Amino acid sequence: MIALISFALLIVAILNVIQIKNETIAYNNDRLARKDRAVAKTIEAIIIYEDNIKDSFLPIIHNLHHIHKLTINIYDLNGKFIISSDSLLGNKKVITKNIPDSIINSLTSSISKKIEYEKGEFFGTYRMIYHNNKAYNLSSSIPIINDYPFCILDVVYDKSTKEDVLIKTKQQIEKFIKIYILLIIVSIAFAYFLLKQITSPLRSIARHLARAKSEKTNTPLRWTVKDEIGQLIEEYNNLMYELEKRTQALVKSEKEGAWKNMAKQIAHEIKNPLTPMRLSVQHIERSLQIKDGNFDTKLNQFSQSMINQIDTLARIANSFSDFANVNKQKLEKVNIEKELLNIINLFNINSVLYKKNKDLSGLEIDVDKSHLTRVINNLVNNSLQAARKQAAIRIIIQIDLVNKLNLEYCLIKISDNGTGISKSAQDKIFEPNFTTKNSGMGLGLAMVKKIIDDLNGFIEYQTQINIGTQFYIYIPIKGGSKK
Repeated sequence: MIALISFALLIVAILNVIQIKNETIAYNNDRLARKDRAVAKTIEAIIIYEDNIKDSFLPIIHNLHHIHKLTINIYDLNGKFIISSDSLLGNKKVITKNIPDSIINSLTSSISKKIEYEKGEFFGTYRMIYHNNKAYNLSSSIPIINDYPFCILDVVYDKSTKEDVLIKTKQQIEKFIKIYILLIIVSIAFAYFLLKQITSPLRSIARHLARAKSEKTNTPLRWTVKDEIGQLIEEYNNLMYELEKRTQALVKSEKEGAWKNMAKQIAHEIKNPLTPMRLSVQHIERSLQIKDGNFDTKLNQFSQSMINQIDTLARIANSFSDFANVNKQKLEKVNIEKELLNIINLFNINSVLYKKNKDLSGLEIDVDKSHLTRVINNLVNNSLQAARKQAAIRIIIQIDLVNKLNLEYCLIKISDNGTGISKSAQDKIFEPNFTTKNSGMGLGLAMVKKIIDDLNGFIEYQTQINIGTQFYIYIPIKGGSKK
């Protein structure tokens, strides 16, 4: 708005300045032309022809000089200087110099012709003066006027006249510029005030939304005026009310869906060991009824089967318990290299190796030891289960210091030469309840990602079918877990 007002006033100001300048110059030129014509007509009207032109013009041009404040020079028809109303100009060579023949020829070609000139410090006009010789036709009383050239009139303007015009024009322009500058300042102040009034309710809404975001509440806005802003706020309040209802319904639906999925998963995992347990009980019961001679052996098999199935149920319970308690972290300073070596020693197999790239033996990070053990165990077990038949599995664990997003991270890299992750599973491996194995609940990688996220870190992976998979775990050196 300010730019538009300023641009409009600037265009109007430029047009006015040009108009004032042109009108002032045109007025001055017209004024001088009127004086020039008045002098010429006066001389033509009162001149009395005499052979001595100097004597004829001397009293007339002196009077006209005082009346019109103009300098008047007289030349004969050959362009030779005769007399001037200003005696001092008779000594100026530029004035006494003969008029060029080209100008004289132009003057004689038309009665109304006048030629403007500028020479040195002088500027003015040449004009042919005609004498009126009146004769009467005897057959009628109508006078016949025969005009013939008498001399050449040179009206000299004071050069200061032109300078005065420029000065006055400049003064007028300066006045208008000051007026327009004042108008622009007033317009800018008015536009600023008006925009403040217009944007004030919008800023109020923005502050309210920012406060609602920080407080995580959707309190309705208040606006007493029933204007366009009031309509906007009313629609916003209606939208927030509807959004709150739908959010609550969505949260409820998601909770119910999560519980249903979890219940299905638990039921499915519990049913798997219950079926063989039931069959085993029925088999031992029949053996007891028929007094089978191998009853002791069958009883031992039954006991071992029951213990295995009970262990399976315990693992299921522990997995769900671990997943439920994954948010409870007890952070402590941990030497990452020592802790990784301790975890690797738990596997006690040659296929899991720690590879040292550089000396990071003193590196410590804030983690929960038990959670870090879960993360490494889960990823190493997944790699062991991804072994290819034609190649012995080899798992390498490395640590490094890296800088990402202007933060320093401890990088734990776990690489294997297994079967890799199929394309269909790559987008789902961190989702709960997703698994590609015949047994298991699909909570392992979901739990790993949750633990790393809570440490303000992140996990990435690269995989190639029948070549291997590399998991990259980034844990910040400083920052701890999310609160």
